[in-house]
Amino acid sequence: MILTKETLSAGPNIGTGEGVAHSKRWYVALVRMHHEKKVAERLDKMGIENFVPVQQEVHQW
Repeated sequence: MILTKETLSAGPNIGTGEGVAHSKRWYVALVRMHHEKKVAERLDKMGIENFVPVQQEVHQW
């Protein structure tokens, strides 16, 4: 699926908290494995706020 501002604004209206002032809608995007950061960069360029949880691991050799 290609995410654009138009496709995101055409989302469902049920259960989105429309009655709450200043609420934001959350969407989940299924992306290819190991492409999460690249998708986040593209969403940033489109002006779409996004959240990508990452966890750093420390390895001892």
